[in-house]
Amino acid sequence: MCTSIFTKTTDGKSLLSRTMDFSFPLDPSPLYIPRNYKWESGADNVSHENKFGFIGAGRLLGTAYFVADGVNEKGLSIAELYLPGEAQYQEAPEENKNNLAPHELILWMLGNFGSIKEIETKLNEVNLVAVKAPMLNIVTPLHWIITDETGRCVIIEPTEKELKIKENPVGVMTNTPRFEWHVENLRNYLNVRPKQYEPVTFGEFTAVPFSQGTGTMGLPGGYTPPERFVRAAFFKEYIDEAENEAAGVTNAYHILATVRIPKGIVVTQEGAQDYSQYVGTMCNQSRSYYFNSYDNSQIAKVTITDDLLEVDKPISFLVDKTETFKSLN
Repeated sequence: MCTSIFTKTTDGKSLLSRTMDFSFPLDPSPLYIPRNYKWESGADNVSHENKFGFIGAGRLLGTAYFVADGVNEKGLSIAELYLPGEAQYQEAPEENKNNLAPHELILWMLGNFGSIKEIETKLNEVNLVAVKAPMLNIVTPLHWIITDETGRCVIIEPTEKELKIKENPVGVMTNTPRFEWHVENLRNYLNVRPKQYEPVTFGEFTAVPFSQGTGTMGLPGGYTPPERFVRAAFFKEYIDEAENEAAGVTNAYHILATVRIPKGIVVTQEGAQDYSQYVGTMCNQSRSYYFNSYDNSQIAKVTITDDLLEVDKPISFLVDKTETFKSLN
């Protein structure tokens, strides 16, 4: 599952936001991965050392950190989402290639690149190998939405051997089918609009709208990837423009509230609840990460500071996952 959106503010901020929808209890928290972080690829046991520090959401799975999204010290933001039935990986590592497990690609990109342009120069060297993620015990079928300080938004979908960058003119990503299908599907919703429809006459009877909102009739209301893509694109397009970062974060949470899945609404064939475990927002300019969990609507914030960049070990930031209320009496 999962939905991601890319938005901009009138004062030049760009924000990548996402819901994390999953049936396995990830129990993630805001996480800082430091400069010079060393890790070993599960694809070929080769050691890697990152150059840049970054913050995002993740947790320690076994002996390795699992990272689902983040923004690095250079203003590059990435989120990984599911692409079941479409993602294609290689069966074995290859010589003279950078062999990575699918769930390691985000760790490699955030740790080593400052822009999409830089990623493009090295992406053809990557060989994604079908390696299971620790503890999840599955090969995660992933695709990635990537933004940087320039305001560019792209995606990577591993649907063929060589990875390629695709431009994302909509600034939305969900799950299967492939991105191009979702973009074409928007043509089915040209009638949906914010403005109220006018009364219509049938013979001598004039049908007047029951109330406001007739322009949104036909907007899909389910939680399939195509429905969430259309809703996210519509709300992102028409919501009032945000003037600054704080307003941009507020907008992102309002938009994603339309696709956020409560417990019990989506149940897998195995009987597990697939729900929105958290929402995260990354600002490319301030290098800030905003996070709230399913059980607490309070938004937490972590920013990459000079002091944080001096830290040499990963940090998991504790977030209160119990709902908090401000008493007014």
